[in-house]
Amino acid sequence: MIAEHLQSLFPHFEKARVLVVGDVYLDDVSLGRMTGISLEAPVPIFELDERRYNPGAAGNVACNLAALGARTAIVGVVGADTNSDILREEFRKRGIETTGLVVDAARPTNVYGKLRAYGDNFPAQEVLRTDTPTPEFISGDVEAQIVITIAELSTDIDAIVVVDQIGSVVTDLVLEEVVACANKRELLAVGDSRSRIGAFAGFSLVTPNADELSAAMEVEVHDDASLRAAAEQLLRVCQRALITRGAKGMTGFSVDGSFHSPSLADKVLDVTGAGDSVTAAATLTLLAGGSIRDAAVAGNAAAAAAVAQPGAVAVTRSDLEAYLPTNDFPASSTSLEALRGIVAGLQAQGKTVVWTNGCFDIIHAGHVTYLMQAKREGDVLVVGLNSDESVRAVKGPDRPIVPEAERALILSALACVDYVTVFSENDVTGILEDLKPDVYAKGGDYTLETINQDERRLVEGYGGRIALIPGVDGRSTTHLVERLSEEYGE
Repeated sequence: MIAEHLQSLFPHFEKARVLVVGDVYLDDVSLGRMTGISLEAPVPIFELDERRYNPGAAGNVACNLAALGARTAIVGVVGADTNSDILREEFRKRGIETTGLVVDAARPTNVYGKLRAYGDNFPAQEVLRTDTPTPEFISGDVEAQIVITIAELSTDIDAIVVVDQIGSVVTDLVLEEVVACANKRELLAVGDSRSRIGAFAGFSLVTPNADELSAAMEVEVHDDASLRAAAEQLLRVCQRALITRGAKGMTGFSVDGSFHSPSLADKVLDVTGAGDSVTAAATLTLLAGGSIRDAAVAGNAAAAAAVAQPGAVAVTRSDLEAYLPTNDFPASSTSLEALRGIVAGLQAQGKTVVWTNGCFDIIHAGHVTYLMQAKREGDVLVVGLNSDESVRAVKGPDRPIVPEAERALILSALACVDYVTVFSENDVTGILEDLKPDVYAKGGDYTLETINQDERRLVEGYGGRIALIPGVDGRSTTHLVERLSEEYGE
């Protein structure tokens, strides 16, 4: 079982020694509430309840590595100021070695200040953000000191993780030193970059998200084909890539081929820092002897744990274990709760969302043809999958033949399917009312007069469109079952 296999790797995390190199900043979050308007100026009064500090960017990756049990050190640049002291203290609390922090008195410590006000609902609404000036790339003595520090600290480690988020520390010279140290000492070199992942030549693994991959490779990544095209370019400079894709999970590429690991998230509260959790979990899984597929599943579990909590969090081993798939068919469906926000966000971007639903038991060419045609009705296809219980209610006690977890996994692997959600309701009126898809696709064996009229009135009432998709004659699960029974049954 995949969960048992991965759990056998987790104890080895504590043996890992990891050096994290890159941009660091202090995440300064003030929590409180708006209580009125100031008498001195027409601005709100913010009543402070709590102030939280967290290391960000490379600092957050280091925090995740330490929380998972690794011995961790950080290399980066800070200013000669009070915020530098606060940042060092936050690293110390988390057991992270800070001798690699180089002081540049000419620049302030990077700080992202966030003011969040509580209302009637949680989480708090962000009402103000303050940033230090955008830093330029280091150079001269500071760059030389970073290079020397990497060389000195790389003598007693197993991996180097490089995080290039705000474009200040990870210069070409720094990348060259990291690769040189990794080659000399046979270290795992892992890289993550907001826009320059193509510059990470010689790295063992890179972990960009789809947007970062698109920016770096100058390829518009919008579907599986364009993702593969961009990833193939990336593999010319690095050995392996794990591309995080939000609710769609993670797709891995290597010289041995590609694979997809569906998302394990059951709720999405805040995506801040989830990519850092993925990078940390994937790195330690590889160091523990796991495969690139193991790293993807562990990374997905880390992401699921991270997005279920507010703010940037350091995921622990117990968090990973809680989100591991319980069988060899990892969760590949998205909850309706998560879909609400996803669909609303897509429609806000001008995307046309298509909904269809069915049992999809023993998926065959007729199903695939139907789904491909349904996808052509819009930009994004969401498939509602009848649960095992609801299939039995419709098809009888001997169905489904394939359980819902496996049906969801197969559907999610189809290039034309963007999201899968499992439902148990007798009809989808409530779901349609909740999601309000732009197009409701139905099979060609229906007409506008024979479909559920409550569903029709609802969709047409909010301005949606119903698309009738013709089927493929002679292709049905019932037909397949009858044929198998005739030819092979006793």
